[in-house]
Amino acid sequence: MLTVRSRLRRHLSRVSSIQPRFRSLMIAVSILVVSGISLAAYFQSFEIDDYDWSGATRVTTGTHGVTSKTGVFHAEDGGGAFTKWSGYSNVFPPGGYTTTIDIYLDISAPYMTGGLTPYNNDTRFDWTSAINTPNCTHRRDFVFNAGFYDDTDATGAGPRFVISASNNTGRGNSFPKNPGRDPFTINVEGWYTFEHRFYSVPPGPGGVLAVDLTIKNAAGVPLHTWTVSDPSDIIGVTVGGNRYGWFATDEFPVGLAFDNSGLIGFQSYCTIPPSTSGAKITGGGWITVVGGRGTFGLTAKTDSDATPSGNFTYQDHGLLGRTVKSTSITSVNVTGNCANILGNGTVNGNGSFGFQLRVCDNGEPGQNSDTFSLSMSDGYIASGTLGGGNIQVH
Repeated sequence: MLTVRSRLRRHLSRVSSIQPRFRSLMIAVSILVVSGISLAAYFQSFEIDDYDWSGATRVTTGTHGVTSKTGVFHAEDGGGAFTKWSGYSNVFPPGGYTTTIDIYLDISAPYMTGGLTPYNNDTRFDWTSAINTPNCTHRRDFVFNAGFYDDTDATGAGPRFVISASNNTGRGNSFPKNPGRDPFTINVEGWYTFEHRFYSVPPGPGGVLAVDLTIKNAAGVPLHTWTVSDPSDIIGVTVGGNRYGWFATDEFPVGLAFDNSGLIGFQSYCTIPPSTSGAKITGGGWITVVGGRGTFGLTAKTDSDATPSGNFTYQDHGLLGRTVKSTSITSVNVTGNCANILGNGTVNGNGSFGFQLRVCDNGEPGQNSDTFSLSMSDGYIASGTLGGGNIQVH
C-alpha cells in the first residue's frame, strides 16, 4: 500500500512536465486533499452547530440506528437540506475546487425507520453541487442520482443502491438506472463520500468546465467516477464560482443521514460573509508544506459593530516559496472553536491577492491539535495541523 508521502512523491513527478504557472497550483491542491477535508475553506461536521445549512436536523450519534461518521453528531435531511458552502462565488479559482459530503446508505435491516421491511423499490435521492455564472446567477447542476432497489435486473439483485450522474434532478428528468449514464451498484451499508471536483480543461480562463463526480467508501478509496461536461460552460465567460449543495430529492421517510460537508478551494464571494461582533483570534506557528515549513502570525478581531481588523503574515519556506502580508481584513466569522477570516494582501511584496483563512482552536497546547488552512485567489493552498505554535479563538 502506498503511504501518503509516496503517493505525493509520485504525484509530484507526474506534474513536473506541466506548465510552471499551473504546477504549483496542482501541488498545493494535492497537499490539501491529502491533509483531509476538515482543513477545507468551508467545513461542517455538525459537532458544534449546523452553520450554513438549511433544512438539516442536527442529531446525536445513534439516532435512527446510524453512528456518526466522525465525532458524536451528524445531520438528517429534513426536506431539501441545502448549503451555500458559506457563500456563493463569482470567480472560478485557479486550480478549480472540490465539494464533498458523507452520506449514509441504509441498505440492510433494521432500517432507519426502525423496521425490518426494506424501503419501497425505486425510493430515490438526488445530491447536487451547482456552479454559478460570473454574475452570481445559477448556471448548472451536477447531480448524483441515487435510488434504493430490491428487484432483480442488470444492476443486481436484492437490497442495494444504484447511482448514476447527470445534470438533472427529479423523477421526470433523471433515472439512477439509466444505462446511458453508467449506473453503479452499492450493496454494502455504510458511510460513503460523494465528491464533486470542478476543474478547467485546459487549465485557466477560457477552458471548458469539467466535473468529476466520485463515490468513495468510508476509508476514502474511490469506487466509481463520472465526468460530466458541457462545451458551452466556459470558465470566466459563462462559468463563475461555486453555488450550492442541495438534496434536491429525498424520498426516504426518515430522511437521509449525512456528515462532514466541505469545500476545498478559494471562494471569491458574491457577498462578503458578515463578521461576528466582539470576536478575537490570535495565533502563530507552523505547518508542514512541500519541502519545508509554512510559518504564520495572525491577529484578527471585530469591534462591537462587527467591523473587522487585524494583521496576517505567512511564509512558505519550502518548494513554493512565498511571503504573504495582509493589507486588509474584510471578514472575521467565528463558529464554535473555528474562525473564517477573509482579506487581501501582497505576495512577495507585489500585487493584491485575496486570501481565505480557516483556523481552529482545538485545545491546549496548540501543537499537534490546532489546525490552519490558507486558500488564495491565485490558486495557492496550504493547510495542516500545527507542528508548533498555538491558535486561540476568543
